[in-house]
This record gives sequence, C-alpha cells and structure tokens, in this order.
Amino acid sequence: MRRRHFMTGLAALASVPVVARAAGLSGAADPSIVIGFVATRTGAGAIASQDAVDGFSLGLKQLGGRFSNQEIRVVAVDDRGRADVAGKALERAIRSERLDVVVTAVSQPSMAAMMKSLDKTRLFVLTLEEPPAALAGADCQPNLFSLAPPSSAPHHLLGSHLVAEGVRKVVVLAPQTGLATQSVAAFRQTFPFDVTVLSPKLGAATYDRELRRIGEIKPEVVYSLLTGGMGGAFIRAYDEAGGKDLAVLYVDSDAIARPALPALGDAAIDVRAVVNWVADQDVPGNKRFISDYEVEFGRSPSEHSARGYDAVMLLESVIKATGGKTGDGEALRAAFRRAEFTSVRGPFHFNHNHQPIMGYSLVQVERDQRGRLGHETIASLAKEWRDGAAVACSMHWPEEYVPVTPKPAKRG
Repeated sequence: MRRRHFMTGLAALASVPVVARAAGLSGAADPSIVIGFVATRTGAGAIASQDAVDGFSLGLKQLGGRFSNQEIRVVAVDDRGRADVAGKALERAIRSERLDVVVTAVSQPSMAAMMKSLDKTRLFVLTLEEPPAALAGADCQPNLFSLAPPSSAPHHLLGSHLVAEGVRKVVVLAPQTGLATQSVAAFRQTFPFDVTVLSPKLGAATYDRELRRIGEIKPEVVYSLLTGGMGGAFIRAYDEAGGKDLAVLYVDSDAIARPALPALGDAAIDVRAVVNWVADQDVPGNKRFISDYEVEFGRSPSEHSARGYDAVMLLESVIKATGGKTGDGEALRAAFRRAEFTSVRGPFHFNHNHQPIMGYSLVQVERDQRGRLGHETIASLAKEWRDGAAVACSMHWPEEYVPVTPKPAKRG
C-alpha cells in the first residue's frame, strides 16, 4: 500500500489517452501538476533507484501530496535498467501524459538515451543520479538540474585527505568497467603517490588472489570501488582475512549504505567512505526524515533516499516561487537556480552548470549505544565542493552562487 501511488502511475501509462500539454497552470481539465518519474524499479540498479523513489514518496506524503496548494500527480516510468527501454518508455509517457517536469533516477546510458526526447519537449529535468559527463560541461543544458554528487568528488576528496594524513601507498580494487577506470583516474589526480590497481573479474565472489597481493604489497590504505554484491563480499573477505590489522579499508559509499549494514554485520565496523549525506548531521528536517522513513519503509534511508527527499522539497520551492505556474520557462529556471529549500544534506547551491555545490564528509561504520550499526562522522572533507567540469559550461546568470572566500587571518 505504501507504494500504491507510484505503481498506479506506472500502470496508467498503458491506458491513459493522449492529452495535449498545457501552458501556464497545469490545465483546466486536470489542475494537478504532473511529474514524470523515470526510475530503475526493476533490473540492475533497482535497489538504489528504489531508495530514491521512496525518499521522494515520503517527501510528497509529508507535504500532503501538494505543492503550493496544487495536487501532485506522479506518472511512474520503469527503464528496467536498460537504455533502450528508457528512451521508448519516456516517449510513451510524453505522448500520453501532460507532463510538467521530469525527475530521473537512472544510469548515465539511460539518461543519454532520453535526452533527445527531453530536448524536443523542453521539459525541465531534475536528475537524482549523475548525468553523462558532457551535460555538466560543454553540453550543459538550461533545463537540466542535478541533485547527484559528481562521481569524481569522493575520489578527489579522499586523495587529498590521504595526502594530508601522510599516506603514501594505496591499493585500489576496481572492477573492469569504464566508470571504475574514470574513478581511479580521479583519485590519482589528488593522490600522486604509489597506487596499485587490482581488478577482480566482474561478479567475483571470492578474493583470495587480491588479498594475497595486498599482503605482499603492504599498503597503508586499501580503497575498494566494488559495489553491489562484489562490494559486500570483499568487505567480508577482507575482515575474515584480518585485513583491517594491515591497512584501513575505504570503500565506495554504496557498499556501506545504511540499509546494507545489517547484512554486513561486524565485518563493516571501522570501514570508511566519503559521503554527501550523514544521519548524524545536525541540519533542519534530517531527524524527521530519518524517523519517518524508517517507520514508512521499515529500513534505514540511504544517500539515494536523501536525494529523492530533497527533490520534493526543491520542486515544492520552485512551484511556490512561480505561483503554481509551470508554463513560464524563465520563471521556473530562475526558481530552480535559487534552490530556496532546506536540504537534509546540508547547505546546497547550484553551480552555473546546474550541478550541485555541497559538502562531503568522511564516515566510519560503528555501533551506536543501542548496538545498531551506523555511520559516525570522523571528518568534514569539504563544505562547498564544486566539480571541475563547470569550466567548460558557458551558462551563467546574474545571481549565480559565488562561495564566500574566507578572509586571511591578520598577522600580529
């Protein structure tokens, strides 16, 4: 019953008649604001995507299903984790529904497959996963905004942190994928010392060879970019082999996402990751978000859940700022750019390429006083990190956010 609203929208795609897109208010016959939500509800990537959907659903429920006193109707679209499905499914939704805005929680290939249709309609798009790299740079789009942290951010920040900590030798475990190769390159940009890359086969369940090599190399830090089942399996194997006595283990944040911790058990204790949302962060609304999410869905929220929740709060602020009008593109764009909402991830702004400027923290898995596994913040790595791709984006506007540069301390 808790996901009925979204599943009803998904079923409606096959039967709803074609409705012309209205200008201004959402339309006389249907005064609601219609949001097309394209997410990976089945197939590869469905776990993270479902967290985003649930975070969005919770935020909408807290607001009574309304933005600026207008009813919100969500049309659910499932890309099934496939780019070929994503493009066609979105086209059907655009033909059969009068969409006002599109929210996406899909992979980069799926996002790329949908861009042609989105460009034609000039719909505003809010993405909860990192868009293709070009869309943050030279091909930045005036109607595309991202709430997702750039994938390079944790690697850049971790590299800088390890250098500052005096670390000089690291072993990186990276799957044989293009994204992992990019991640290693990003890490090397800020960690210019000894890096050995080990590449387990995709789908590997055991890591005897990799653990043996780590023992031979004797690094100060092991950095695992393995996610999904591979990420969890390596954390367990590393713990069983006594790896934590040799080197501190850092992992991709999804590998120790809060919903995954019960299954990992004590193997996850002392494992570290760079994150852009933490449960113990003292920001308005964060405690209520966590509490309500756990009650509603019976599990802990993740970073993806926080993005989905933030999406609702941002959209509500945009609709409120425009007086409920969705046909005025300039007004909508200006309201998105101002980002006048309270994020559960802390201070939030859009860079001039419409990618997020926000903070990142280093966390470590620990048990709390009640014996529950969770994240403990051990360092703030950045308060206002912005991605380097923005330099290639030609978009600018008069009121774009400029970080305040601290004044140098006066010398006595």
